[in-house]
Amino acid sequence: MKTMIAALVATVSLSAGVMAQELAFDRARDNTPVLYFSGVQSELAGGATEVLVLGTPHLNGMRDEIPLADLALLLNRLEAFAPDLIAIESAALFNCDIVRRYAEIYEGVANRYCTDPTPALAGLDLDPVAARIALYETLRNLPDTLEPAQRRRLAALFYATDDANSAALQWMHLAPDERVEGDGVNADLVQRLNQRLGSHNETVSIAAVLGERLGHQRLHPMDDRMSQIAYVFSGEALSPTLREMWQQNPVGMGPIRQALAETLGSPEAVLAYYRELNSAALQRGTVDSDFGPAAQNTANDNITRHYLAWWQARGLHMAGNVMSAAAAEPGARILVIVGASHKSYFEAYLDQMHDIELVDLDTVLHD
Repeated sequence: MKTMIAALVATVSLSAGVMAQELAFDRARDNTPVLYFSGVQSELAGGATEVLVLGTPHLNGMRDEIPLADLALLLNRLEAFAPDLIAIESAALFNCDIVRRYAEIYEGVANRYCTDPTPALAGLDLDPVAARIALYETLRNLPDTLEPAQRRRLAALFYATDDANSAALQWMHLAPDERVEGDGVNADLVQRLNQRLGSHNETVSIAAVLGERLGHQRLHPMDDRMSQIAYVFSGEALSPTLREMWQQNPVGMGPIRQALAETLGSPEAVLAYYRELNSAALQRGTVDSDFGPAAQNTANDNITRHYLAWWQARGLHMAGNVMSAAAAEPGARILVIVGASHKSYFEAYLDQMHDIELVDLDTVLHD
């Protein structure tokens, strides 16, 4: 399967022009960083923190191509990696609080990327600040074994603090007859959590399912939606300029992604698909067909550089949030589940840390 897909990618790449010259990056001797931090510090207390970055399509848009049952082999390989922490592409920390508070600046961001915490806040009879304080106090004092009532309350606290995916993980830990009202969970929240368990979103179908298998108590949201501030002065010209740039670019990834999707249809095919999606060739193609051209485009006063700035700022914040999550567990194994276009940037950012050792995904997802 892997060989077949590799041949397919090569064929479609040639027809689409993807094998055109790669974008060049100048490396002038007099403007390099004073120090390079790539790699892992040789003397490191507690050992390196191992990070595996899984680039993924957004599975909500691939319900027909990738049924939940076809994730079985992928989940088995990730379970064997046995991460201690799982980081997900979901709004982190106080992101939703801020984009709601400044809705006139972050227009539409909260509605698109944040769940409504109102049902959980009502069930807990707490305001957002009190709910967040209660969550951290609870997490600092978690017992080794949680009773159903404790899990229900923890699910409500996570949902109330804009972490619906960790709430779903706690709900998964409960037996079906324990997924009931009480302990801060009202009827509205029961319905929302039950519905979320069937989500195709990779934050649930991969991350929460894997977290439940491994006995994790939470997921770690890392996405940064405050980076949308990069667009505040972009005006209406950015979107049409980007569309025109993508249409004119001869290095198009759409045909390759479509060809890969057509190979799906079994757990084995899904595993091969993920290996190819995370390959150096496809990662290079993403840069050469999207963010590289955005850096080069001169239309409308170089406005596509706004898009590039947003992408890079968002990625840097996400990498920083992973480092914050890693702080409490030096030497842990971390699985980062992120949109495939982020993978190459994410690995480059994390490789600059003193104590991060990147794990080869293809080795983990071996046949």
